Amino acid sequence: MVRFKTKSDAPDLHTQLESMLDQVWKSESDWRLWDRLDAAVMLETLREKRRQNRDTKKAA
Repeated sequence: MVRFKTKSDAPDLHTQLESMLDQVWKSESDWRLWDRLDAAVMLETLREKRRQNRDTKKAA
């Protein structure tokens, strides 16, 4: 928690709420980015497995 010298130095509740919500939105944005990256890696892994299975069947 941040300490202020006087009560007038402290931001009002509206400003504090805006700041907190801004941090939440930034965090959610980061989470969505990581979710998309995880999904892309998972899809590429599945494609590689399918490619390997297809190559194995062709060789047989």
